[in-house]
Amino acid sequence: MNKLAKTTSLNFGKLLGKVSPTQNIVYYRRGLDELSLNITNACPNACVFCIRDRDPGWNVTNLYLNRDPSVDEIVEAFDSEYKKIIGNGVILNKVKICGYGEPILRCSDLPPILQHIRRKSDSSIQLTTTGWPYFRLISQDTSKLQELATSGLTHIYLSMSAPNEESYKKLVKPGIKNHDSSAFRDAIRFGISAKSMGLDVTLGFIKLPGVQLLEVQDFANRLGLKYKIRKMEE
Repeated sequence: MNKLAKTTSLNFGKLLGKVSPTQNIVYYRRGLDELSLNITNACPNACVFCIRDRDPGWNVTNLYLNRDPSVDEIVEAFDSEYKKIIGNGVILNKVKICGYGEPILRCSDLPPILQHIRRKSDSSIQLTTTGWPYFRLISQDTSKLQELATSGLTHIYLSMSAPNEESYKKLVKPGIKNHDSSAFRDAIRFGISAKSMGLDVTLGFIKLPGVQLLEVQDFANRLGLKYKIRKMEE
């Protein structure tokens, strides 16, 4: 279990205990040129649309872990797959650090992972996160976020899911049962801070009832950030 479990409630998905755990660290959803890293299943949210509650791994593979993989295991898995990718004559365009959990919980482990990937490839490197846990569990300043940028991170896909605080609490359920009262504001703070460090930031939303395009557009424009609205299974 993630070491941060002692400081906050963590969600490991409703299929935990119903599927046999594996140690699948690398997976692909859009071809060999886009590699995803599954580095934790722990998450301080209980999103009502969470894919983990319905499928063990995006209909691709089983991403339920029996434990968080070590940094060495992550870079070894990356190296093995990267060798296969270039062996097939494919150029790696993107590495996504995401998986079946909230990767920002492993913030202290991210710099060596990012630096290793950057030494191997000049691909873009994206972190998919809800952002707000950074300020609750990692740091109240942005120095560690700056370290991610200098270590090779290029993109942040910030899973906002809702353009207002009321909807955010209902959809994301930050804090799981005891909903964190400042999570929405801290998610915004995370996105703005990341942009100020030169990272490319995209606000992510799911096509759900009540999520209105115009409201999302206005919200993103006010923050000066890009946005994407995707279908639930994309």
